[in-house]
Amino acid sequence: MPDDAALSEGASPRPPDGRWTEPFRALRHRPFRHFWLAQAISLTGSWMQGVAQRWLVHQITRPHSEAMLGITNALTALPVLFLAPVAGALADRFERRRILLGVQLVATAIALTLWLLTLTGWVRLWHILALALMMGCVRAFDVPTRQSFWVELVGRADLMSAITLNSAVVNLSRILGPSLGGVVIETVGITNCFLFNALSFLPPILVLWKMPSLGSVNAQTANLLVSLREGIGHLRDNLVVLRLLLLVGAWSLFGGQFEVLLPVLADKVYGVGAKGYGFLFAAWGVGALIGAVFAASMEQRWRRGQLVIVGSLCATVGLASLSFVRHFPLALPLLALVGLGMVTQNATCNTLVQSLVPDSLRGRIMGFYSLMFIGLIPLGSLFYGTVAFFAGALKALLIGALCFAFAALTLLTQDIPRLP
Repeated sequence: MPDDAALSEGASPRPPDGRWTEPFRALRHRPFRHFWLAQAISLTGSWMQGVAQRWLVHQITRPHSEAMLGITNALTALPVLFLAPVAGALADRFERRRILLGVQLVATAIALTLWLLTLTGWVRLWHILALALMMGCVRAFDVPTRQSFWVELVGRADLMSAITLNSAVVNLSRILGPSLGGVVIETVGITNCFLFNALSFLPPILVLWKMPSLGSVNAQTANLLVSLREGIGHLRDNLVVLRLLLLVGAWSLFGGQFEVLLPVLADKVYGVGAKGYGFLFAAWGVGALIGAVFAASMEQRWRRGQLVIVGSLCATVGLASLSFVRHFPLALPLLALVGLGMVTQNATCNTLVQSLVPDSLRGRIMGFYSLMFIGLIPLGSLFYGTVAFFAGALKALLIGALCFAFAALTLLTQDIPRLP
């Protein structure tokens, strides 16, 4: 892999200290800057399609759409559980830029297919489920490749900035995408959401197409199974990286999927309806944006291991406190605290993992990271749905917070606090 000087080719020379503030210093790299802006457009389109797809499923299957909505959502994440390690191994074998380009092209084809089926009135439930599964497969190859691609664009020195800026744009699109999707559905029809998503893939396709080769191909002669075993062996030998991955997995299982209960909280606990549900989601997203800036700003002042602990603590306290709140205004700052802690923890874990693994194994380890971060989402949704069914939504939040707190306490008491 090229050194940091080579990685910065095409970027502005490093300016004097203070001209590029710490959270945004990755933007001085031109390839990253262009790809980041293109990704912001693409992710907004993806969230628009997600909202439109759920609404379309609801229309087709109402009045008993809950089960189908859950299945559709699970199909977009389940392939990550099974394919992410394989995708990570391929990211270590082939040029990551080309993999991402192929991923964007396939995702465009899926969005266009859904647009045409909806436009012509031929769309059926099985079409939506099949396309959701295909998009889940695309996601399985996109996430580990994209995560291991940042270091090629910015180098190790600016990796934390790149990861947190990526988290910021993901959460900003999480706020903008559903809002724009709702407006488009209401004004010009659901079909146009799918068309906009297809068009939103054009900016990253053009950026990746024009981007020069960054030399990410590793000359591997071992077959894929041996490559996967090599990645597993590294995790077995590197317990610090393994603990960081398990911490991310614990959040996906016991923490992050509390969002499936937000409609219940808005309707049955706070009595604020659909508009209040939007505010709950937005508060979480705003907190996540603040967390991204906070994590990048504090990187040079605190140890990263300390940032992981602070993030885990904020997320746990926010989630546990939310379980005792029955007043809507009090819920908003607590959701923001959960978002802040979530991004601080996960973005710092991502950076630490990539800093602690050799370049030759980066794709495979990020494949396992993606498995923990996204692949466990269906199980986390099942956990919250089941506990809430038997114990109620508020008690489910408390049980989830306690389970995550126990896992975090177990994993964070050894090597992680001393990490640089």
